[in-house]
Amino acid sequence: MTPSSGEPGDSIQVEGTDFAATNAVGIGLGPEITVTGEVHNVTDTAVGGPDVYGPFTANTEHYPIKPGSFSFHCAVDSGTQVVESDYTDDYGNGTLATSSTYAIDPFVNYVTGEFGRSSSADWSAYTVTFTASYTYYQFNVTPAAGVSTDASGAFTVNFTVPDIWNGTEPLTVIDELGNVATSDFTIYGSDVVPEPLTIGAIVLLSSAALVVSFYWLRKRSYTKGTAH
Repeated sequence: MTPSSGEPGDSIQVEGTDFAATNAVGIGLGPEITVTGEVHNVTDTAVGGPDVYGPFTANTEHYPIKPGSFSFHCAVDSGTQVVESDYTDDYGNGTLATSSTYAIDPFVNYVTGEFGRSSSADWSAYTVTFTASYTYYQFNVTPAAGVSTDASGAFTVNFTVPDIWNGTEPLTVIDELGNVATSDFTIYGSDVVPEPLTIGAIVLLSSAALVVSFYWLRKRSYTKGTAH
């Protein structure tokens, strides 16, 4: 990155090499966040559709996605029966495994968040629901125009530093085939306060503070007694 530090609003240049050739790239900044149980009502998106065999797709609410972290559950409702299947083996290259005997080419696009499958059965009369789980990076800083590598797998692009707290966070670059590279980026000059702690964390910290306070008071009391 040039430079390797900046404040919110700054334009930072990122250069990457050794990614897949002529492939889309996604850029995430900040810590990893895990999503579970994200529900999508699926529609047929085949070109020239509807194609009763798919592909049937949806898009995750957040992206780029960490390769190897994605899975989804598929429920096909005929009105009288629900057939379910799971896609739990993300091989880290955009392909998924499943035990379903009807699924064809299950996939996930780590850059755009698109995922889905085709079917060897006619889904024209069915209601289909996908429920996704995955890990993403808190800030998607991929330029709106998109980023693609050249024939050698290289790219150069600028991203804008988002409204993020001061400190050092990883910048993660991912292509559609699951190639990943990271580099640390330092933020300064921000007035953003890190996200508040969860209630559980607050209770835990409060409990710890109470124990420390009790120990300190007890120690003071004991010391005072022995001093006499």
